[in-house]
Amino acid sequence: GEMSSLSSHLAASFNNNNNYLPPLTPLQRLVTLVHSSITALNDPTRADAVAAVGEVTGSYALSKMMTGMERDDVGRRILGERPIVDDAVAKRAFALLQRHEDETALTNIHFNNPINSGRKKGMTFGAAYAKFMRAHEFDPEARSPVRFVSDPDLSYVMTRYRQSHDYWHVLTGLPPSVLGELSLKWLELMQTGLPLAALSAVGGAAGATSGLSKREREVLREVYVPWAVRVGGGMRENALMCVYYEEELETDLDELRERMGIEAAPTVEL
Repeated sequence: GEMSSLSSHLAASFNNNNNYLPPLTPLQRLVTLVHSSITALNDPTRADAVAAVGEVTGSYALSKMMTGMERDDVGRRILGERPIVDDAVAKRAFALLQRHEDETALTNIHFNNPINSGRKKGMTFGAAYAKFMRAHEFDPEARSPVRFVSDPDLSYVMTRYRQSHDYWHVLTGLPPSVLGELSLKWLELMQTGLPLAALSAVGGAAGATSGLSKREREVLREVYVPWAVRVGGGMRENALMCVYYEEELETDLDELRERMGIEAAPTVEL
């Protein structure tokens, strides 16, 4: 019928453009979803499986996210310019970290000098991002490419969502551990409504196969979920996706948090 000719037309046009794979059949999607969901719940830090789940389940949520970005001035600009997190961004961030460390060393030398006894300069968002990347030996270009989203606009939104993930670790102060990832997923869920986030979050809450200890499940339930609900609910809807992070690298970290309404996650001794 009309729908099948439309989908074959879409498939043909995507095949002509090697950047996009033809849409998966419903069965392929289901198989990918089941396999990836199990892997993602077993280990939320396995970026590849988590990525696949998000792509296969998320077209409705991605459209919703894209609509939210289109309604926002900065979001619209991001969609138009399609910034990506690459080595150039990392280089700028590491330069800011270097400068921060040099200034801190200088402050330590002069700490007895009353002229320098003013407020200690905070860390920029870029320096904090570089510090996070260095501490966890992450590479901004290592996130797995979007494979199952055949619409180029939605494909970019998914890429942006995936690439912004490390920025959100920096802003929330959550580590990339299983507990940290699940806590961040809850915040994303409050913000974006992506099914991927719901799946990971529910899996973590049940603690069924998430690899969390009994104590960690308790902390997730009693500390981090309430934090995510409070902070995520208090932020402007879709705020996480409507910040041009690459233009904020020089911004003071606490200032950016304040502007976005992000309160850093509590630190809990496990």
